[in-house]
Amino acid sequence: MAFDPDRYLAQKTPSQQPSKDFDPDAYLGVSRGGNIINTNVPTLAVEENPVWTSTGGGAAMGRPRMVNRTNVQAQPRPLESALAGVTKSAIDPLVAVAQLATGGNLGTSQLAQNLDKQADVYYNANPISYGTGRVAGAVAPAAAITRGAGMIPSFARANPILQGSAIGATSGLITPINTSETGANMYGDVAQNVAIGTALGGAIPAVTSLPSMLRGKGPSPQMVQSIEQARNLGYVIPPTQANPSMLNRFMEGVAGKISTAQNASARNQEITNKLAAKSLGLAEDTVITPQVLADLRTTAGNAYTNLGLAGQVVTDKSYINALDDIAKPFVVAAKGFPDAPPSPVLNLVQSLKSPSFDASAAIEKVKQLRTAADDAYRSGNTDIGQASKKAAAAIENALEGHLSKTNQTDLLNKFRDARQLIAKTYSIEKAANVTTGTIDAKKLAAQLQRGKPLSGELKDIAQFSQAFPKASQATEAMGSLPQLSPLDYAAGLYGGISTGGLGAGAILARPALRAAALSSPVQNRLIPSTAAPYLTQNQRNLAQLLTLQGVQGATNE
Repeated sequence: MAFDPDRYLAQKTPSQQPSKDFDPDAYLGVSRGGNIINTNVPTLAVEENPVWTSTGGGAAMGRPRMVNRTNVQAQPRPLESALAGVTKSAIDPLVAVAQLATGGNLGTSQLAQNLDKQADVYYNANPISYGTGRVAGAVAPAAAITRGAGMIPSFARANPILQGSAIGATSGLITPINTSETGANMYGDVAQNVAIGTALGGAIPAVTSLPSMLRGKGPSPQMVQSIEQARNLGYVIPPTQANPSMLNRFMEGVAGKISTAQNASARNQEITNKLAAKSLGLAEDTVITPQVLADLRTTAGNAYTNLGLAGQVVTDKSYINALDDIAKPFVVAAKGFPDAPPSPVLNLVQSLKSPSFDASAAIEKVKQLRTAADDAYRSGNTDIGQASKKAAAAIENALEGHLSKTNQTDLLNKFRDARQLIAKTYSIEKAANVTTGTIDAKKLAAQLQRGKPLSGELKDIAQFSQAFPKASQATEAMGSLPQLSPLDYAAGLYGGISTGGLGAGAILARPALRAAALSSPVQNRLIPSTAAPYLTQNQRNLAQLLTLQGVQGATNE
């Protein structure tokens, strides 16, 4: 039965009755026959459901926020815009393929245009959320395309620029045409997209490869280790010797390659001299002269004197084998020429083959052999000189073995230190300029190359010179180092005349570049940074396709 407001009010108690002037039909806006007579009827406000408040994302998910209705917002929320972007990116390739297959007919071009218009609402309301959704939605189809392309052998072997052009063309093909054109006009728009994509796709790898072209391929792992060691020691390196990149070649080409190497050598000479002094236990600013070396040998020789009480040394097979190795080439020669006078080296070796000897006698014999070696070298008798040095080393090795076997640890350590220090004095003496006291790093490198057992700082110097010979030239061999050449004066003169005096500063251009090449900022970047991980080719192609789709999509929208 229909609701009758008059009967409802008649049932109320007197206290609940409305005033006599109250007309329920007029209040409800209806006539007695039930027709609406008042459209300005007040409505009751409906409270929000506290579960789905205005910040809870209810509208975006289609959930009811009001008690009796579904809340529909006037503007899309960020989540709605993001989901719209994902959807748009996911269906764009399908729409584009449908357009290509139908020529834009059968409603495909109209569909593309309608989808773009609908997407504009979400983009205008929340451009960041929509853009994020577009990127997220494009990943899956783009990944499928690049993965499939990577499986094609000819594509995988192609030049990166050709790969980029192919990816750009694909991006143009899978971008819908939103102009509602059909037939030839639509295909013309597709061709334009393909052309733009091809050009951009080829340009991206070309531009991104420019920095690597300027930096070059980078040094080998062995060279990286040499550079790091040299820089830790304080040496400077002409950039092209560490990494002959295009940028480094240009810098040194203008600055003067020879002048740059000479200036580097001049700086490095100070480092070499300091390292040599440090290897001898001297202050780094000590000038190494023949007298300094002689004094060190005398001091170190005191450790030999203390060995006189070490007892009787019993020789073993290693001692005899060491002596036989000294005599071996002369024994071979004597067998081939029995009538020739025997070499004095054979007599020397035979005289030292003793089953045992006293430590004090061994010390004296070592001194005699070293003196004989020096005399033989000065007179040009290298056979006796080398044999005497090797024989002295054989006796010292026998002494060291005796100290080790008899647990005379303190004497053994002092003896080893003394042997090493004396050996260093001889290595430095052969590389030193006795007049200036400078140490020639190249001569130490030659000793290391011949198998000389260098250690510590001397080995560091030698290895640096082997790796960077142009940066380790002896200063005496280079002569003077004028920082300004006739070419610099000519540049300054021409610059001054052609610019009315303003360009006269060109005279300092080359010296400034030389200084820059050897400065800390450049030296500290001789090794290209490898902190950032390299992307695989498929990952690079995926990133490129996403970039191109974003550019072309933004252009079309």
